Amino acid sequence: MGKEKTMRNNCIFVSNNIFTVVLLAILVISCDNRTPTKSDSSSASSENYNLEITSQPYATDSGGNAVVVGEDIVGSFVKTRIDVVLKDSTGNVLPNKLIEFSAKVEGVSFGEFNINSSYTNADGLASVNFLDKDQSAYDNAATPTHEGVTVEAKHVVGKENFSVTIRFDVFDTSAVQLWPYQLNLSSNTGSIKVDDGLTSAELSAKITSRQYGQALKDLEVYFESTNGRLSELSKFTDTLGTALVDFSDTGDPEEAGVSTIVARYQHPAFGTLIDSVQITILDTTYSGTPAYVEIPSSYPGEIMVVSGGGLESTQICARVFDENGVLVNEPVNVTFTLGPNIPSGANLNNAGISDSTFTADGEACVSINSGTGPGPIRVTATVHTDSGEVITATATPVIIATGPPYYIEPDYNPQETEPIGGGFYLTEAAAIVYDRWYNPVSDSTYVYWSMEPNPLEVDTVIDAFVQGVSFTGNENLNGDNFPGVAYTTITYSTDAIGDLGLVSALTFGTNGDTIMARINEEEGEAIMFFVPGQLALGTPTQYWDFSTMGQGADIQVTATLIDYYGNAVSGADVMITATGAAGIYYPVVPVEDNIAPTNDDGQVTFIVRYDQGICAPIPNSDPLLYEDFTSTIVAYLLIPQQITSDPLEILFVRTYQP
Repeated sequence: MGKEKTMRNNCIFVSNNIFTVVLLAILVISCDNRTPTKSDSSSASSENYNLEITSQPYATDSGGNAVVVGEDIVGSFVKTRIDVVLKDSTGNVLPNKLIEFSAKVEGVSFGEFNINSSYTNADGLASVNFLDKDQSAYDNAATPTHEGVTVEAKHVVGKENFSVTIRFDVFDTSAVQLWPYQLNLSSNTGSIKVDDGLTSAELSAKITSRQYGQALKDLEVYFESTNGRLSELSKFTDTLGTALVDFSDTGDPEEAGVSTIVARYQHPAFGTLIDSVQITILDTTYSGTPAYVEIPSSYPGEIMVVSGGGLESTQICARVFDENGVLVNEPVNVTFTLGPNIPSGANLNNAGISDSTFTADGEACVSINSGTGPGPIRVTATVHTDSGEVITATATPVIIATGPPYYIEPDYNPQETEPIGGGFYLTEAAAIVYDRWYNPVSDSTYVYWSMEPNPLEVDTVIDAFVQGVSFTGNENLNGDNFPGVAYTTITYSTDAIGDLGLVSALTFGTNGDTIMARINEEEGEAIMFFVPGQLALGTPTQYWDFSTMGQGADIQVTATLIDYYGNAVSGADVMITATGAAGIYYPVVPVEDNIAPTNDDGQVTFIVRYDQGICAPIPNSDPLLYEDFTSTIVAYLLIPQQITSDPLEILFVRTYQP
């Protein structure tokens, strides 16, 4: 009998699906006089008029039927319908009035409409479809400007323009992950009775977007059950993204047992979302002694660490059955115990890791509360029978999730900078994002990156950029990923070598608050590394005779710096040392620490001064003779990665002059 009921439910589900989708297609495509389906809405009022505008993305399935979806995506498959209702100041609709439509992205015309203007119908409604022309435009939450589409609907009355605007996004699915939406089916109870509908369970199917976690309304969710009765087999999500239906028994004792209820949402472009719950239908007329225990999944099955802004507790239940699989109707004491490896601070009923309670209609439940640590909750339910037998069940019905971002720490590893061709270099940066308890946040938490030049430097631009968006759990350049870590890359040219970039990582916390930090904020920011390259020394002369060429020698020494590609590197600090030198000048005055920057040609020229005293007299020589002296000159690049030139040698002599 239960199987027959299942088949009946499935048949109703399919036929209802077809009917609903076809009906929706008629409503959306025909542009009739219906009240517009609202996804996003806005309004504007004046002394004489009120304009209400709504937007609703929809797609067409394989059968040619229109289906409401959560977001507009690039291409003709998904469109956004714009509905405008015009009323006077007293709330009366105004028919046969012209409404003109325009769309812009950051002030520039974008996309097109199936018609650019339309007269309001008898209900004051004017409708058009927005077409993206295969271009995307979606908002970057890290910026104060809106990069998505702004549609303006304008009613012209004489010289007065009365208008209203609405914003929405058109996503590029190759760059932004939209699917899957999050579908969660939950119930306010784990059991009902065989009582012909006197007791019931309220089922809630909630759908939210992947991109922003926003509730998605007006999506049709379909329900079916293996037995029992559903109040509705399909329901549209409300403004909270929730579709509510009731589940009850049919009065048939043979339905006693576990019923599986399934919720489905079918996206015509992406696929199908499915979630399910199990509800026990209890026949309380008779049961035997306890024989086994089951721990069903908790609803919700995920809670959040304390102070994370989410749900911090849920119920863990145990069902006690007799040898015939019937729930025991007599009260039975059940002991719940957490462990091993309990997430920090997790507890039962605020009483510790163990607590007991009696069953009601075969089911016992306790509250599980989160602490500061995330992780799965392993629980054991134990029952002692009157005969002295101990029966247990162990399961992991609850997961404690990390909280929202609270700290962010960005860093980079310039030592692994690589040339990528075309005169450019690539280095990897990363940010680890923690909740307030220093737990790595969940995967797919977006991190937004930016780079600015050092305000203390003369240049107001830096020839480098950072990839602007990443998310925790993404892969690094080696193909690895780690919890709470978001990777990105910094790309720069030869001209940026040695420059300091202010690289910032930003994310958003519980209430949309901004959480931001900079790489090496305390040590001087992110420097663009030098990838060798060569540092070479040159001089016009490598020989000097103090006797014939002058008692003092000013030797010109030029250091030349080129990078991996053979390009000159400018603005790089170079230091030289010269054994025996009396002084080092740049260009004609003493230079501090013997350091000077390279010019646009990658060169820096020093004057190295020597006195004839470096050639020491040879003791007891007659006539007096002098030792030769060889000065060794070495150049050092002082920006990372530091390199050293090959030594340059200059021979100094004092020849005998009769």
